[in-house]
Amino acid sequence: MRKISPAMAQHTGKLAKRALEAKLKNDGRPFVLAHFITAHCMCKCASCLWKHNDWEDVPTEELKRFYREAKQEGFLATAFSGGETFLRQDLGELVKFVKEEAEMPILLFTTGWFLEERMDEVLPHIAMLMLSLDSAKAERHDKIRGLPGLFDRLIKGVQLVKRKYPDLSVQFNSCVQKGIAEEIDDMVKLAQDLDVHISFDVITDFRHGADGSHFTETNMGLPLQELRGICEYLLEKKREGAPILNSEMYFKYFADGKPGYKCHFPKMCMGLDPRGNIEYCLDLDHNIANIREMPLKEIMELPRFKQLRRDAELCYSCSSPTMIDGSLVWENPKLLFEPGGIAVG
Repeated sequence: MRKISPAMAQHTGKLAKRALEAKLKNDGRPFVLAHFITAHCMCKCASCLWKHNDWEDVPTEELKRFYREAKQEGFLATAFSGGETFLRQDLGELVKFVKEEAEMPILLFTTGWFLEERMDEVLPHIAMLMLSLDSAKAERHDKIRGLPGLFDRLIKGVQLVKRKYPDLSVQFNSCVQKGIAEEIDDMVKLAQDLDVHISFDVITDFRHGADGSHFTETNMGLPLQELRGICEYLLEKKREGAPILNSEMYFKYFADGKPGYKCHFPKMCMGLDPRGNIEYCLDLDHNIANIREMPLKEIMELPRFKQLRRDAELCYSCSSPTMIDGSLVWENPKLLFEPGGIAVG
């Protein structure tokens, strides 16, 4: 299994340093963007909480202005997700601008459908490529994703990327949802065969709406007892040396019966939806502000923006490693470097 690249080590070290500084200052100023650049998608995943094919994406020039502001406000990195990110025809232009003008490394999520035809305009400008994989079997993966032919295009795309961009960090991300129990060994082996890491993402069942309602929800989650068994097995596989990104603490959290955690994620990361809304993740029916209507500097001074950083500490509804491992890193930045911590290979 390949080692972490010098560039990725530099990005990781910079983010870990900023996390420690932010924790010591306790100023409530996040420094990473979780940016859903489009909600449009060709897939029909039952576990998806983000698909809205009727939403209008923020235009290119407005996003460029926003990223200039984000750089000025001290943001260091961004993650582009969706939807299917490659459905934005300006994706190559956007990632080039963010890398060169905003000087931010980019984590890009994709299904892999468009990789072969568009990799050369996009991949030279990103730091990490995260590809959705829900089965090592073509028929099952395509059924879960609701898109025939997707698995073959995904695998062919990964193979091409590994040949053309050998220094790019390439990862799989797999949803821990109904039906995964018999898939784990095959998916880990596929990752090993392709020389990539793999993360396992316990799906979040719902996103918060107003007054305790659900903004959106899914029924693909696992009963707790089954989830505990799966995470115990994943923990064992990681300790045996499988190329798994998640920290040991992430799997242990579910194996221990989801005892709860203190969410620090908004202190590090600001969420931005495809329409330009700065998300208040505890009430998505009433977002904080919109980047098309207010400068970022003013948004970050809004009382509700700052309140989220305090209110989130009482929430532990998310199951994603992004939120849980991110909160663990806030409490102990050394987890990025310690054995059993978070791999970023």
